[in-house]
Amino acid sequence: MTSTLDQFGSQTSYAEAGVGAARTLALTNGMTIIGLAIFVFVMAIAVYAWRSKAGGRGWWIVGGGILFPLATLLVLTVVSATILRAITAGTGPDSPVIEVTGHQYWWDVVHDPDNRALRDANEIILPVDTPVTLRLLSDDVIHSFWVPSISGKMDMIPGRINELTVTATKEGRFRGQCAEFCGLSHPLMAFEVVVLSADAYDDYLERLEDSARDAVTPQQRRGMEVFLTAGCTACHTVRGVSENGRLGPDLSRVGARASLGAGMWRMNLGNLAGWIADVGDMKPGAQMPSYNHLSGPDLRAVSAWLESLK
Repeated sequence: MTSTLDQFGSQTSYAEAGVGAARTLALTNGMTIIGLAIFVFVMAIAVYAWRSKAGGRGWWIVGGGILFPLATLLVLTVVSATILRAITAGTGPDSPVIEVTGHQYWWDVVHDPDNRALRDANEIILPVDTPVTLRLLSDDVIHSFWVPSISGKMDMIPGRINELTVTATKEGRFRGQCAEFCGLSHPLMAFEVVVLSADAYDDYLERLEDSARDAVTPQQRRGMEVFLTAGCTACHTVRGVSENGRLGPDLSRVGARASLGAGMWRMNLGNLAGWIADVGDMKPGAQMPSYNHLSGPDLRAVSAWLESLK
């Protein structure tokens, strides 16, 4: 089985691809430089006061060591609060809304929740250069949503809806992560953000609304039968096949995702089969039961069918 920990590039705010990340980086660099300058200036004053006549030391200490740093830090606080407020400013009434719910240990994603409610999982698609409102919820414990290349982090608290405005400025794939310890597999709770052009984003939403691709080969048809009879439909939805499952991720386009298991494994037949047969080995603490009772042919068949859903 192949991990995808490095598949989405470096997870760092220094490779900014969003308005929030760019402003946060500029604020961090600016405050670091100014803080160092204050430190050097205050130390220079301290040395000068120490070497000067005793009568002038008090003014140097009070003015340069107390009043100047306080005034400078007050200005920096006002500037940083203004920038942070601008980062989290709300969007317009026509801006896209995406609802993201954190679970142990995966991400439920719903595009346009107030109208079409198009469901996906462990992958968030954003239009480039467009402010998007993210509604952040949790279904169990406190999680924290963080895509350092695009924006800052925000907690996801049970019973509360937090909103985060993000604007991606570069097309591509970017790695996100749960930034709050949430249980045994917290380090294995990643996700991918895919930033598309406006037209490609509209095409994605149209595909998300369609039914899943039909099973065309005998093996895929057998895999669909196994999915329907083995109890998978109690938790998972596949549009056009079975649409009552809500406890687990929507699998209607699972084969189109780059990763499996919330950003931790490369999407391929081998990893799919391993996940179905022994999910506890690949993600300790996951709520899904292992299906190691399936025969080899049935396991390969259901894996082939799921991999074909794109």
